Amino acid sequence: MSKSRVEAFSDGVFAIAITLLVLTIAEPTNYKNLGSQLGSRWPSLAAFVVSFAVIGVMWLNHHSLFTHFERIDRGLFYLNLLLLMTITFLPYPTGVLGEALAKGHGTQIAAIVYGATMAANACAWAALWLYGSHRRRLLHPSFPEEQRAMATLLFTIGVLIYTLAVGVAFLNAYAFLGLQGAVALYYALDPVSRRAERGNRRDDRTNSAQTGAGGLAPDTPSPGSPSAGE
Repeated sequence: MSKSRVEAFSDGVFAIAITLLVLTIAEPTNYKNLGSQLGSRWPSLAAFVVSFAVIGVMWLNHHSLFTHFERIDRGLFYLNLLLLMTITFLPYPTGVLGEALAKGHGTQIAAIVYGATMAANACAWAALWLYGSHRRRLLHPSFPEEQRAMATLLFTIGVLIYTLAVGVAFLNAYAFLGLQGAVALYYALDPVSRRAERGNRRDDRTNSAQTGAGGLAPDTPSPGSPSAGE
């Protein structure tokens, strides 16, 4: 199965989902009081901004995650499809939450639906990582082994955070929306890839230090060995 085709398909789905978000902001119904009409829609705009950031960060991290996979198989494809389904569904609870906040009714239920969607999305992310990284099934050889357990922990914590966020939805919908924005900001830092890159740089410095000390790099053939150049 072609990894590039799956990534291209995923990029298209992300692009469509993030574009559909603008449709969640209702058009004014009374142009005689246009300023008031537009001002009353700020909750929908806030929900749009948060969801736009969420999908944008997910696209970035999806790209980073797939760079750690050397190849893909049918199982990973179906899990990726499940992830994309949760992403394409996100504009719907975004619109519902924005309207509920604007009208002041049903805000708790709307926030719970949004939170449940994000919790399902977090589960899909975790499943994608666990499947691809289990026993390094699909991981690229360059991904540091010591970072594999940490990445698994971070994905698991993500599921816990988004599940607990549903509880915040029962308390206050505005606080819930702010929490979703804060979590998106955290994931914008791409903790998995940043840790892996630090691990690679540390390995590179170790190899360089060994070479600079007069020794040979671990994979460097010694002069006169069968693998050395003629």
